[in-house]
Amino acid sequence: MGTEKISNGKFIKFIYKVTDAKTGDTLFEATADKPDSLIYGITPGVIPGLVAALNGLGEGDKFSSELPPEAAFGPYDKDNIIKLDYTVFNPDGNLPSEVKTGAALPMMTQDGYQVIGTVTAVEPDGVTMDFNHPFAGKTVKIEGEVTEVRDATPEELSPRHGCGCGHDHGCGDGECCGDHGHGCGDGCCH
Repeated sequence: MGTEKISNGKFIKFIYKVTDAKTGDTLFEATADKPDSLIYGITPGVIPGLVAALNGLGEGDKFSSELPPEAAFGPYDKDNIIKLDYTVFNPDGNLPSEVKTGAALPMMTQDGYQVIGTVTAVEPDGVTMDFNHPFAGKTVKIEGEVTEVRDATPEELSPRHGCGCGHDHGCGDGECCGDHGHGCGDGCCH
């Protein structure tokens, strides 16, 4: 086991499983063959409860924490359910085939931020979308193990896509750098 401890500016890799604390259902996980990584204190949008659980740990240390919605993916907010006109999806008002109930679609806010919304209904007068994180309102349990702790390299501190999460989102795949307030979309916990 290494002697490095997690603190600001440290690159860390870790494996974990996130479950619904009420039902025990697995929500997502990062496994030994696909660990998650971040730069502690620098990677934006990491859920607060994970930051607290990792602080001061070293390589090989295990962690376990039950996180209420406020420390995990946020409370469920009815104001994040919005009905949009068909023209938002296509100027001529015809809906693209991707717009169907249950689809998670990347959208842009008026301020230019990308958000992911889930289509909850397609009706004659518009499309209803839920912009809450899929796990909003849930108390979750996160259990895992730190697999690597070291100083971050200059390249890791300034990744080409700017988000610092260790993943190459390849801007344009629907998950580029603006989605980290509520999950990368590839299962990562930030």
